[in-house]
Amino acid sequence: MLLRPLSAALLLFTALGSSRPATAAEPTARQRIAIIKADDVRGVNAKWDRFIALSQERDIVVSLGIITESLATQDPKYVAWIKKWADSGKVEFWNHGWDHKSWTSTDGKKLSEFGGSGLEHQKDHLLKAQAAFKTATGSPYTIFGSPFNAMDGDTARALNEIPELKMIYCYPGSVVNAQLKGKVLLPMSLRGEHDGTSKPNFPKFKEDYQKKDSAALTFAAIQFHPFGFSEEGFKHYTDILDFLKAEGWTFVLPTKYLELQANAAAPAASK
Repeated sequence: MLLRPLSAALLLFTALGSSRPATAAEPTARQRIAIIKADDVRGVNAKWDRFIALSQERDIVVSLGIITESLATQDPKYVAWIKKWADSGKVEFWNHGWDHKSWTSTDGKKLSEFGGSGLEHQKDHLLKAQAAFKTATGSPYTIFGSPFNAMDGDTARALNEIPELKMIYCYPGSVVNAQLKGKVLLPMSLRGEHDGTSKPNFPKFKEDYQKKDSAALTFAAIQFHPFGFSEEGFKHYTDILDFLKAEGWTFVLPTKYLELQANAAAPAASK
């Protein structure tokens, strides 16, 4: 898909690798950019292929989050599937943690892989996931999105120590966002599933969308869980895509978004 170049007047981007806080991108009002964030890949399944195919029919690229414990055995069929889609240029895979577990502590606190589990636990899981994906594909992940979208201060500290992870899916306005250094934020500014996990609802999506400030809404990562889609869920998903395309949204992969930011930052840095 051809993208219009971003205006050189955008003086908003944080240089990668800097010590400054992470920033969210702010494309021009004429160019609204969306990233499809699909969670919970655990192996080869026809629903994932259908999700990708329905997106491609609309010239839309997608990013898929792998629960990376699923790569522990390096199953050849699974690895070949990942490589096939990664090489297509239509799909990008990202680090969705190691095991996606949650539990209750002995003192009754609800914990999860990246929520209250401690720095050592979180960094270990990030690094295990990075290593397993690199073994499978030859390259590390460059994007992270936490299970349950839970992050705390330890998550930020762990991520700051892993420069390979350049982009972070997040909630807009999360207090953890400001603790991330030299990262590019991918805020989930539009909600994809209004009736619960794996249950997109197009009428509710459209109603919520129309309440937004259209001038301010210029970027959105949109989260879905396609493995759990029903037949109706796939229909609601495609209706959402068709609506956003009609609204003028451009869909890109995270790496393309990173490139757009770097291109926009270059003129500012030269002044």
